Amino acid sequence: MDKMRGMVAIVTGSSRGLGRAIALEYGREGAMVVACARPASPTQLPGTVAETAQAILDQGGESLAIACDVSDEAQVKSMIQQVVDRHGKVDVLVNNAGIMILGESFLDIEPGRWDQLMNVNLRGAYLTCRYVLPVMMSQRRGSIVNIGSFAASDPRINGTAYCTSKAALHMFSQCLAQDVREYNIAVNILDPGSMKSEGSSVIPWAQHDWDQRVEPEVVGPSAVYLALRDAESLTGQMVLRSEFGQTWGK
Repeated sequence: MDKMRGMVAIVTGSSRGLGRAIALEYGREGAMVVACARPASPTQLPGTVAETAQAILDQGGESLAIACDVSDEAQVKSMIQQVVDRHGKVDVLVNNAGIMILGESFLDIEPGRWDQLMNVNLRGAYLTCRYVLPVMMSQRRGSIVNIGSFAASDPRINGTAYCTSKAALHMFSQCLAQDVREYNIAVNILDPGSMKSEGSSVIPWAQHDWDQRVEPEVVGPSAVYLALRDAESLTGQMVLRSEFGQTWGK
């Protein structure tokens, strides 16, 4: 416990699922957690950032809930500014916010839906990094954790838009790691593996391997480890949660 005591961490997409689990874990480890997500799910899935923040407070932690659409530049800029005005720094950014289009053929995906997915999954990470990096650069330390996926390199997923967005996010992360290395900022990609989340529960083909999936809480310790990295210890890497404590994180 207390591995992140005194740190300020922003977790996007933390109203439910993996984002919520990481936010709660950071709170248990002593971080001041900024829970960030859209005010309500377009698909009516349960969970809000206010509920996540309250859960962190209930377990004795410190948290701030900020409603923010990461694809909207003005909202992202305002969110980061609120955090800096209140806490004076940002130590960790977890880009977890994302949407999926799976099980549909390419021609069934209208341009508007394609753009929406890319705006959240890729533009969102670009915007949060763009506005948090000046803060981290002035500190000369920070850690950015981008949530990746095996879908980035597996075309069999039957998700042209989603797979493309994750492949782009992986490359973005690796390029960014080199760009900010001199400021001692770590940028890494965490592949959490298949999970039993609210989002995956409504995907028909996910039911075929449901018993093999892990609860989002299992990802927490690996996300904490990455939050504590800097450019000298680990950066520019794509790591698998399933190998945490084996090939990395020892």
